[in-house]
Amino acid sequence: MEKFFQNQTVIFYTLLASSLVVTRLPFIGKFFRVVNTLIHESGHAIMALFLSGKVHRIDLLSDTSGSVLTATKNGFSRFLVSLAGYPSSALFAYLCFYFIEQKADNYVVYILIGISALNLIFYVRNAYGIFWLISFIAIAVLVIYANDAMLMYAFSLLCSFIVLTDAVISGINLLVIAIKTPKTAGDAKNLNEATHLPVVFWALILLGFSVFFAYKTIWVFFPKLF
Repeated sequence: MEKFFQNQTVIFYTLLASSLVVTRLPFIGKFFRVVNTLIHESGHAIMALFLSGKVHRIDLLSDTSGSVLTATKNGFSRFLVSLAGYPSSALFAYLCFYFIEQKADNYVVYILIGISALNLIFYVRNAYGIFWLISFIAIAVLVIYANDAMLMYAFSLLCSFIVLTDAVISGINLLVIAIKTPKTAGDAKNLNEATHLPVVFWALILLGFSVFFAYKTIWVFFPKLF
């Protein structure tokens, strides 16, 4: 396997282009983009559990959107749960690239399988969500079973880049929705209800989180780009 930092400019732009192309292909593109939805909704769920709340269910939908139904103790807890989704995706991407840089790309696949399995067992109950989790776990297990270092490396990088790019793209989409139809702006609307600050303000904050951590990820693991 070539070193992670060898020809990193070529590696970065090739993988960036690949992730953008793959995620825009019919059917398969939306299928892989649900990886980011899984991490995003899991971020909400983990924050709720951390604050001693409850997670009733998570839905993963075929259009790459998702939702999580939680019960929290107070308004501040609801605020933190609503805030957690977008930063969780961006931080997860950073963690994935850390493992890849440490030549532990198999950890990325194991973690994704673990998160998928926990969601399948405890939280996801809608039909597409169950189908997606079973399918994704099967693909990841086949990658492990193949016992091919390059395949493992490529799969972990692809998933990491999809989460990284989609965290930013979904943040941009949220801002557009917040401007056009603020009542349907998801997390930004929830934060607006908790704080009475404008929906667009919270959309900008969430996008800012994603852009900042994406920048940090690229700056740390692809320093030759700067």
